Amino acid sequence: MRGKNRRPAFNRGRWEVQRERLRLEDRRPPDAPREPMPLDTVLPSLLKRLGLEAQHWLTTLNEEWASLVGQGVARHARPGRFESGVLTVYVDSSVWLSELSRYGKEEILTKLRGRFGAKRFKGLRLQLDPDAGSYSSSSGRRGSTRSTSSRR
Repeated sequence: MRGKNRRPAFNRGRWEVQRERLRLEDRRPPDAPREPMPLDTVLPSLLKRLGLEAQHWLTTLNEEWASLVGQGVARHARPGRFESGVLTVYVDSSVWLSELSRYGKEEILTKLRGRFGAKRFKGLRLQLDPDAGSYSSSSGRRGSTRSTSSRR
């Protein structure tokens, strides 16, 4: 009789057929199944191994931007590029650019370091948003605010 905890026997011939059928390059059979693990413990190491860790935290940054900097700032600023530890924040007007440069830059940087780790951010760069002029104030959509009717 078979015991409850006994694993089924491994069939090497069947593995070779499956490996060729699925065109797997690894000649070793997969490890035996393990106990299930919570996704939040597996996901960070998997993302790091796949080289997607940076994408994941940038997505999180975009999702949490308003709660990190406040609704008032979030209406006028958005996270942009992240290169060599420096996050570029795009601001929609020169007034807000000046205001944040003088009074808000260090506070935003402190909040970002607190949420994502101090080692990740070397600095914060504020810049006018290249897309700011292409938003229509009446519709909230990108595009010109001029009428598109044809001229005669």
